[in-house]
Amino acid sequence: MPNVIMEQLRTIPLFAGLRKEELREVARLVKKKSYQAGDRVCRQGDEGHSLYYIERGELRVLHVDAQGIEREVRHLGPGEYFGETSLLLGEPRDATVVAVQDTTVLALHRDDFEPFLRKHPDAIKRLKMSRVVAHKYRARRANFKWLDPDERVLVSSHRHDVMLYRILFTPFLLFLVTTAGCLYVLVARWNPLLLLIGAIIDLILVVLIVLLYADHRDEIYIVTNKRVARRFHTPLGKESRIDAPLQNIQDVQELQTGLLAQLYNFGDLIIETAGERGHLAFREIPDPAGVRKIIFEQITRLQAGAKVREREMIRDDLRRYIETQAAPVPVVQPEQEEAGPQPASRRSLLSTWLRKSLRFLLPPLWDVHGETITWRKHWIALIRPITPPTLLGLLTTGLAIFLLIRFPGLAFPILIGYGIVTAVVLGWWLWVFDDWQNDIYQVTSSRIIDIERSPLFLRENRREASLGAIQNVKFEVPSLLGKLLDYGSVTIETAGAGAFTFDHVKDPSGVQAEIFRRMEAFRKRQQQIAAERHRTELLDWFTVYDQLRKEVSTKSSPSS
Repeated sequence: MPNVIMEQLRTIPLFAGLRKEELREVARLVKKKSYQAGDRVCRQGDEGHSLYYIERGELRVLHVDAQGIEREVRHLGPGEYFGETSLLLGEPRDATVVAVQDTTVLALHRDDFEPFLRKHPDAIKRLKMSRVVAHKYRARRANFKWLDPDERVLVSSHRHDVMLYRILFTPFLLFLVTTAGCLYVLVARWNPLLLLIGAIIDLILVVLIVLLYADHRDEIYIVTNKRVARRFHTPLGKESRIDAPLQNIQDVQELQTGLLAQLYNFGDLIIETAGERGHLAFREIPDPAGVRKIIFEQITRLQAGAKVREREMIRDDLRRYIETQAAPVPVVQPEQEEAGPQPASRRSLLSTWLRKSLRFLLPPLWDVHGETITWRKHWIALIRPITPPTLLGLLTTGLAIFLLIRFPGLAFPILIGYGIVTAVVLGWWLWVFDDWQNDIYQVTSSRIIDIERSPLFLRENRREASLGAIQNVKFEVPSLLGKLLDYGSVTIETAGAGAFTFDHVKDPSGVQAEIFRRMEAFRKRQQQIAAERHRTELLDWFTVYDQLRKEVSTKSSPSS
């Protein structure tokens, strides 16, 4: 009944501020669900979608911490609720909830509640969210194209506005003084020269104020459920972003310096990693303590979620083991041999030579071959080294044409000399071109590789590091030209192997995103391998235990 549900929803602080007609509309979205004793309402680590209000019965809340220890944290009875962050943010569940007895709950699903918020945008202001949830809810509206599909923004912050006011105070004061002076000259003491000077100064101050404001807004500090990031870009095209996965964060230091920082609650966060350059800094952000808490909560959630998944896998493996012991052994039929692969047709030598020549002259800047991605330097990096031989070749050709026209009788020696010089210039040109295309950067499913190779394979310098050693990844677009031509540099900080710098790569933001995805996939594979090894060891223990139990049982039984 809507009226009864309305009164029950009104006891939840989140909905207490809604208007009566809004609360009635929310009540129509609520669904009743029943659970028997022992049923699981939700599991820790699963993506949350609903808020639950307990109408009848009792629920038990279990939480697995980062060390893998499961504890009962509380009991929920009639009139209590849980799942505010799941309803508003879709965050993973922090605990497993199990019915102690037959239980009836009212469930409000996120897919039903979000259309209501879009229909009534003013109702968002009347929702009484907790401070942390409200902070995250505002941040989730930020849209960054470089995020993974399953990645959610928890914090999106600029430097505190107090710092903007402090920076703008002096130029704004000068602007007011100059404007007052111009008005005085215009009204009381006419002087075109002074008026022109004042107008120019005012224009310069306005441009300075706009640039300072843009500089303040262009630096963004971001925390997601996977990483922390600092993004910076300017109207002139310079752009950079440095990312650090949450798993690599070793410590977060909070600094508040000065009376203004204490009064207006802003400060610095120094995020320490094991990278060579040490840390990632969030400068003068609002509520640094709250952001620090969110970062550590998310790190703990990731660690606890890994433990929960490992425990579920152990449960599944033990269930399969027990079922395998009880089931009869199936008879395996011999497989018929399959016909071997047919030999591939040979390509003509001419087409192969043409393809290799074209690939040499126009090598791809982003080449995917199996699980390996190869990047070459952008064409812009070739311009400076290849300019001298190109200009020399054009100059030699022009000089040869001029001499042939001026001295036609000396055509043979002129052509001989021109041929010798052209051969030298062409060799120089090919050497420079081959040296450019032989500097490559690679990422595989497990490693990053930086190769600097001289032409003719005279020298090769190769550096490698495991994806697991990467601490943070930064990309930087140097200028407006880099923005227009889409090139920049990517710096990869590692623990132990130093920094890798991929210079002049095409689409540096995409390169950074690809490396981050490979890091995430590598980390998950390593966790899966370690978990499988651990589960295999546990199964070996249970197998030996089962054998010993049977041996002891056989020996202790009376003889027939």
